[in-house]
Amino acid sequence: MCKLEKQSTNKDCYFIKQIFTVLFLFYFPILITSCTTDEEETVEVIDPSFSEEDIQHEQDLNTYLYNSYPCFIHSVVVTDRLVKISGQCTGGGNFYLGEISPNIDVLKSTAIPYKQRLVDSSFQIELERFVTRDGFLYDRILSKWAVFREVAGVNQLMSHARYVDEIPAIRHLEPVKLISKKGLGGIIPNQYISDFTKLDISSATINVCITHFMHLTPRAGDVEHVYGGKSYYMDENYLVNSIDKVLLQATQKNIAVAAIILVEPAAKCTDPEIGKILQHPDNDGGTYTMPNMTTSEAVNCYAAALDFLAKRYCTVDNRNGRISHWIIHNEVDGGRDWANMGIKPVTVFTDTYMKSMRMCYNIVRQYDVHAEVFASFSHSWTETSNPGWYTCKEMLGLLNAYSEVEGDFQWGLAYHSYAQDLTNPCTWNDPNATYSMNTQFVTFKNLEVLHKWAMDGENKYKGTVKRSVWLSEAGVNSRDYSEEELQKQAAGFAYAWKKINALEGIDGIQWHNWFDNQVEGACLGLRKYLDETYKGEAKPVWYVYQKAGTDEEDEYFEQFLPVIGISDWNIIEHF
Repeated sequence: MCKLEKQSTNKDCYFIKQIFTVLFLFYFPILITSCTTDEEETVEVIDPSFSEEDIQHEQDLNTYLYNSYPCFIHSVVVTDRLVKISGQCTGGGNFYLGEISPNIDVLKSTAIPYKQRLVDSSFQIELERFVTRDGFLYDRILSKWAVFREVAGVNQLMSHARYVDEIPAIRHLEPVKLISKKGLGGIIPNQYISDFTKLDISSATINVCITHFMHLTPRAGDVEHVYGGKSYYMDENYLVNSIDKVLLQATQKNIAVAAIILVEPAAKCTDPEIGKILQHPDNDGGTYTMPNMTTSEAVNCYAAALDFLAKRYCTVDNRNGRISHWIIHNEVDGGRDWANMGIKPVTVFTDTYMKSMRMCYNIVRQYDVHAEVFASFSHSWTETSNPGWYTCKEMLGLLNAYSEVEGDFQWGLAYHSYAQDLTNPCTWNDPNATYSMNTQFVTFKNLEVLHKWAMDGENKYKGTVKRSVWLSEAGVNSRDYSEEELQKQAAGFAYAWKKINALEGIDGIQWHNWFDNQVEGACLGLRKYLDETYKGEAKPVWYVYQKAGTDEEDEYFEQFLPVIGISDWNIIEHF
């Protein structure tokens, strides 16, 4: 889902305005609202005016994340029928173990509805895993647990909340290992599936929009899925032709596929009723919405969709194809456009995003013990890609903070390392992509920043295991189909590949796009337009992609040295 509004400097605004007329179709909302050459007018800078409630919530969440509490939860263990919570209380008063389901805010509830009195300072509580609640059979694997003290009828938080430590496996699948760093982004059924083999593809991404196939009431051809005692209905024809077909091809080639989980606002849904349930209550626009997790009904619905996908695409026999990785929404630093829940402070937004990541993780790991979830970001690092967005670095800091206090889990980074100017293929010249952990942007030019982040022990899973880093949507443009522009695009990939292949911290790239796409306003594809005029003809960058990682790489890549203006491929920066 490339979008040209990722431009970072005002000087590019006029050009962006020219192309935005095509970008609103399906994938691409207009973001920059006032780009003009009129000297009396200026570019509008979005200055979010947060509600008093959100400002207070932001302060409370930051206090929670960085506070030390006297009590703590040691562990949360889930079996096929029980949840076992152990912990320690310190001090006097009436202590309770509180259950925090996804629709409950651990900080805003004056009365925790699900709690149990703690008698001893050291405790181990066993509870039934499945409970009937609000008309649903609720699975407590989705909950987190905290210690509270009751003071004058108000519950005072006395510990951080903790999620389940290990997810019990229903199925035992073999991991899908990446045998190369080459991948494709946004795979779709087409006549060039042979590219999987010709290009030696090891990974891929696929868009999976829940609201494209999920219905509240059955329609012709739907299959029923029961979750939490509630029936939902899935469009089998859509799944077979839009997802299964290409997944099966990828699975046959042992390609690791990451599903990008998306939810449309209600007005765009094939079933508006499902859309009303899943749309975040504070949604005020955007191409996609943050899933609603504020009610029991919405939690069950979203969980049902994830459970259905995991059950269908994590099977021992791969009958429908395999999904092995899960990218939670798209470019969440641009949440207003890609995971909209209204105008929110960054910690308030990230708190909800973490709930979505955790819910997916706790569900899919039951079906695939090797599954990873990814957080998705644009090329921002310390500079917002667009007005009203967040930055990658601040959100990654919050993800680490939540993981530290609420229990770590295997999440990774799905980064979109486009050029600073998405239209300029000469990414090696990106002016604000520097070799610093405080760089404004991370593009192909300074991938060393991502490598350094991934190799830092503070950012590793439980301090020891490197988190996966995929460049899950990344590519360079050819401004047109002239030989000069096509060569610059090819050189852009050659430059990127030499860095990607040399950096241990980066696991792979899923090149965006397979084909040039008219609605993108840029020609980022390995192939030209898939229409009657161009018929998906391979571009020079396709052949560079093919040679990458082979014995022919060095000889073939030599032609791009003068294009870039360097004498050799000694381009890795150490800082």
